[in-house]
Amino acid sequence: MDNLKELIIKTEKIKEKGWIKSEMKGTAASGKTFEKALGIEKNNFEIPDYGEIEIKTKTNSKFYTYITLFSATPDSYLYEIKRIHELYSYPYYKDKDLNVFNMSIYSNKKVYGGNNHYFKLHVDYKKEQIVLHVFNNERKIIDDNCAWSFSMIEEKVNRKLKYLLFVKAERKFEHNEVFFRYTKHQLYILKDFKSFIKAIEEGYIRVSFRINVFKDGYRYGQIHDHGTSFDIEEKNLEKIYYKLN
Repeated sequence: MDNLKELIIKTEKIKEKGWIKSEMKGTAASGKTFEKALGIEKNNFEIPDYGEIEIKTKTNSKFYTYITLFSATPDSYLYEIKRIHELYSYPYYKDKDLNVFNMSIYSNKKVYGGNNHYFKLHVDYKKEQIVLHVFNNERKIIDDNCAWSFSMIEEKVNRKLKYLLFVKAERKFEHNEVFFRYTKHQLYILKDFKSFIKAIEEGYIRVSFRINVFKDGYRYGQIHDHGTSFDIEEKNLEKIYYKLN
């Protein structure tokens, strides 16, 4: 594929440049800086970054070990995010008058979410859904209405994640500025959708809710949803991908 060859050539040139001043602040800075160096313009479309190729970068941070593959709101109910926030949110640590729901949930273990609620993903092959199970303090399921359909997830996976360029970066601070140096890269091709679902079932892929609220201003207390994402650690990429030389 011409796009693959072209992207690798450009990636090698970016690596040769050494330290590059960051385009922004925050956890997405290394990715946005790399994309800017590639000449990719910012867009809000849910498509791969470079032709058919999705690009992910990661710094050697012990705090951010997971990679966001894509965002996907549950499609079981139109206002599911609002419902989850109303039923299961918990007080924000800086302002107890505000409730948030920031949580990563897995299929291979229950996660405590405050207010005597536990959460766990369930892969339902019969209904072809990834279901969020909510348990009470007695560990009984009290809610299984939140779900992601296989068809919706498969469409996103095939559209966005068929090819992946994963780039490692180093970060440094100098004169109150952030700089990145891109050191290694690896190309991947997706195995198949069954492998993706299996990775969820075995706990390698998690679902992360980031349902916050506005902390000030005229919208104080209103929901500010930062998205619900499917994430994986770098070390587990080969659960869903083959390496390309």
